[in-house]
Amino acid sequence: MNMKRYKIDVDLKERGYPIVVGNDILSGLPQHLNSAQVNPQLAIISTPPVSNLYVEKIKSLFDDDWYVKHYDVPDGEKSKSSEMIFNIYTWLLENQFERNSTIIALGGGVVGDLAGFVAATYLRGINLVHIPTSLLAQVDSSIGGKVGINHPLGKNLIGAFYQPKCVFTDISFLNTLPEDEFICGLGEVIKYGIISPRVSFDKIATHLNLILKMDIKLLIEIIRACIEVKARIVEQDEKERGIRAYLNLGHTFAHALETFYRYEGLKHGQAVLLGMKCALNVSLSLNMIDNKTVQKINAVINQLNIGIPVGKDPDPVTLVEIMKQDIEKKFLLDVCQEKEQSVRLMLI
Repeated sequence: MNMKRYKIDVDLKERGYPIVVGNDILSGLPQHLNSAQVNPQLAIISTPPVSNLYVEKIKSLFDDDWYVKHYDVPDGEKSKSSEMIFNIYTWLLENQFERNSTIIALGGGVVGDLAGFVAATYLRGINLVHIPTSLLAQVDSSIGGKVGINHPLGKNLIGAFYQPKCVFTDISFLNTLPEDEFICGLGEVIKYGIISPRVSFDKIATHLNLILKMDIKLLIEIIRACIEVKARIVEQDEKERGIRAYLNLGHTFAHALETFYRYEGLKHGQAVLLGMKCALNVSLSLNMIDNKTVQKINAVINQLNIGIPVGKDPDPVTLVEIMKQDIEKKFLLDVCQEKEQSVRLMLI
């Protein structure tokens, strides 16, 4: 059993928190929560694929001094809705969770966003702890405090910045992650390799097969590096008024695609991979990147065999209309309207 842990601190003054990373470290969870001064009244929010594997195991770690309940939401983006939020509020009230209680988001990005929004708003804010179980959540969505739900006009349009008390990242969760979900997480990993030298894109490209085979030593190295990049960016720009926008590479296109397909048939990480290809082509059309670099990045993305859902090609005009809801990306929208063909390039 490998109990070696690495601690990465996110320095946000009074809102700062630790991220603990390691392989097969779940047994250390109660100690970690105690050191984060988390109250022993825990509400675990998860989805059946995750809770069926891990909730009872997690409950067994706590003695009788802890009050631990869990609530399952359906798997998938459609759970990020106002209806689901109110269902969870009702459950919390019925189980007498109080202001000093703690919500544990046990799952991937959807659970983190949804449970985080509940924590930010229930009784005007209670403690939040992330236990990310997907690669995407471990390297990206569990870090930085973005929480929210979707709106029919677009993804994540209702939300807040709400930092957790701590993040507990156990790499062993990835052993039970479906292959398509693992590939979704690689979309975010590749993104970090593009935007920061801390995460070696060349190492990702050279050892992609090893990564896909879940080489633990390599995974921990890459996951730690991704977390470090995001932590340092969040420290400088907590509420995305500047450099944190770098973390959105490909995401404006990705969110538009997800909305277009109504969150069916295209997972977030898959949409990010397609969105990055689209963003690269926009950059190429503006002479902001050279063709050799675009080909190098696309060669890695193409190995993951991500395609659009069969039977309905996305309409570039409709995608641009959806992206207009993402008002913080005004420059990109102007570019897309002038160069509509750039949006089509992901379809080739």
